[in-house]
Amino acid sequence: MARLSTLAALLAALLFIAQATAEVLTIVTTDVEDDTENRRQDDRDCRQQLQEQQYLNDCQRYLRQQIQQSERFDTSSEREQRQQCCRQLKQLSRNCRCDGLNEMLRQLKGQLQGQDLREMMQIAQNLPKECNIKPRSCEIEMRSSRI
Repeated sequence: MARLSTLAALLAALLFIAQATAEVLTIVTTDVEDDTENRRQDDRDCRQQLQEQQYLNDCQRYLRQQIQQSERFDTSSEREQRQQCCRQLKQLSRNCRCDGLNEMLRQLKGQLQGQDLREMMQIAQNLPKECNIKPRSCEIEMRSSRI
C-alpha cells in the first residue's frame, strides 16, 4: 500500500511538472512571435523616421566634409554641420539611430571606395558619442539593408 501511495504521489508530481513545462513553453513561443512582430513594426517605424529625417542628409554632408579635409580643424562650418547632423540623429528614436546610420552609409557606398569609405564608417560609428546621444557608438555593417 505504501508503494501505491508513493507511486501515486510521484505520478501526481510528474503531471504537475509536465503541465508547468507546457505552460512555460507556450509563453516563450508567444513571446518570440510577439518579438518578431514588434521587430517588423520597429523596422517600419525606422524607415518612416529615416524618411522624415531626409535619410540623414545633414550627416551625409558632415561625413563628406570630414573625409575631404586633410587636416582636422574644428571650424565653425564643421561645427554647424555636425550640429545639424546631431539634430537629425536626435530626431530618430534610440533604437533606429544605428540602423539609420548604416542605411545612410549603404546609400553612399557606391560613391566611395577604399580609405574614404573606411574613414567614413569609422566617423559614423562614433557620431552618437560626438552628438552626446545613446547608443554611444554604432556597429557599422555594410550588408544589405535591414530597414
